[in-house]
Amino acid sequence: MKKMLFAWSVALAACAAEPPEPDTFEEMVPMPDGVKLYTYGVRPPAGVKCPIVVVRTPYVPEKPVDLAAFAKGQRGNFARGYAYLMQHCRGCGLSEGDWIPYESERADGLALLAWVRKLPWYNGEIFLDGGSYLTSVHWSYLDTNPPDVKGACLAIQEVDRYNVAYRNGFFKAGLHGGWFIKGYKKKNHALQRNASVSFSDFPLLDFSKRYWGEAVPALDNKLAHPRRDDPFWRSREPGSGADYRRAFLDSTMPILLRTAFYDIYTEGLNDMWRETPSARRANCALLIDAYDHGGKLAKDMKCTRGEFPGGTRHDEGVTSVDWFDYCRTGRPCAKAAPGRVRYYALWENRWIEDDGLKDGAKRVDLPIGTGTRAWTYDPKRPLPVFPGSGGICFGGMRLQPPPDFRDDVVSYVLPPITEQIDVRGRMRARLTVTSDCEDTCFYVRASVQKDDGKWYLLRDDITSLCADGRDYAPGTEKEVLFRFADHAFRLEKGDRLRVDVSSGNSQFAPHGNVKGLQAAVREPKVAHNAVRADASFLTLFH
Repeated sequence: MKKMLFAWSVALAACAAEPPEPDTFEEMVPMPDGVKLYTYGVRPPAGVKCPIVVVRTPYVPEKPVDLAAFAKGQRGNFARGYAYLMQHCRGCGLSEGDWIPYESERADGLALLAWVRKLPWYNGEIFLDGGSYLTSVHWSYLDTNPPDVKGACLAIQEVDRYNVAYRNGFFKAGLHGGWFIKGYKKKNHALQRNASVSFSDFPLLDFSKRYWGEAVPALDNKLAHPRRDDPFWRSREPGSGADYRRAFLDSTMPILLRTAFYDIYTEGLNDMWRETPSARRANCALLIDAYDHGGKLAKDMKCTRGEFPGGTRHDEGVTSVDWFDYCRTGRPCAKAAPGRVRYYALWENRWIEDDGLKDGAKRVDLPIGTGTRAWTYDPKRPLPVFPGSGGICFGGMRLQPPPDFRDDVVSYVLPPITEQIDVRGRMRARLTVTSDCEDTCFYVRASVQKDDGKWYLLRDDITSLCADGRDYAPGTEKEVLFRFADHAFRLEKGDRLRVDVSSGNSQFAPHGNVKGLQAAVREPKVAHNAVRADASFLTLFH
């Protein structure tokens, strides 16, 4: 065996410039309930054992896999001594069964690991790789802390499933809702799909039966439990994601976490890092780059890969296999230091390393304007999706339309910045508002204008008058608080900030302007809302 291992390593070293074509395999792997999942990959020569990288994905078409092309794409990882295994999630691609997002991943993932351990080339080392949902399939079972999972590179998806579906009680229709529609039982072509049904319809609780013609507990349960403190989110009910909550806390293997300042899970991954004891973080790292969920800027930014407005963004320079090599050998992994966070500060155009991304020590409260401005919010006339999103929904950084671009959007352009400010952490906003309804919603976004005259999105947030649990008396003033997702960027002298305020954004299910469970509202009201700008503030930390 030692001779075979030596021969393979010598052959790989000799072919470093042109790695050899690895051997491929494919198999239908049975799950405990009898459903078979399509699994394929590259493996070492007969008689050789090696570490195995595991990836599970739902994002695959229902057609044969080009194994030759897959093998070619894996030559680099294979040359570094890793076998690579892919599996189509249940009900996706060439796998059997129905895909109900999140609901079978724990059992299927654990069953796959048990199957991997019986492979002739298994050497006792398993590594996990993936991004977005491909990360969540692993989070689903990592609270079991499998001893042979020696490391993981898990990107752009957090463990708190509430944040995946909600923001301050508002269902993320454009993020979780639209994605769930595309995935639910997607290979069941006989299932009803009524495309005329929308998440903007009232009541929202009826969505599943009207769209698919059947109850869908994995979605229906979420719609019925919009509050983060609801015991549902810690239960074992379909849709709760309780299995995921302690995945990072209860596991011990080194994990490289990745996100971006315009990713949809920016705040969630930073919260995971902050809320985890330093002893657990000691062998993990967090990288935060400047891009969105897809690893790029929006099309209207007109920047090429590796660029960012105002300067060049240097790649973080860490691959999954670099991290796995660190896990195996302990050798330092360039640009991903254990126990540390490394982030790219926008418009400073530099990478910064620290033990975490914290609010700056200095606080600046900026009044957003003067006077009082009012608008009408009709839930049946929803706002279009604002361009982009500041770390809580899809879209990333986008160029913004001019101020006051609709009659139900009020915009405030603040005076020019008088000195350089390097903003750190989570900006906040406080709006002093009134409404003629017992409850309604307020949406706020902050943008910056640089010397090119364009408005660049920074952050956005949404909440309601009664989100704090207290009743509201129509016609009275109330201060509404917003806390934005983490960020790091430079404001230079002469830059201008802008705050847009509205009641809603089509990324979220509309508010019915009545008190109580919004998903149960059948007859929404029209609200007349207002903000008093001289008692409203945008807060920065630096």
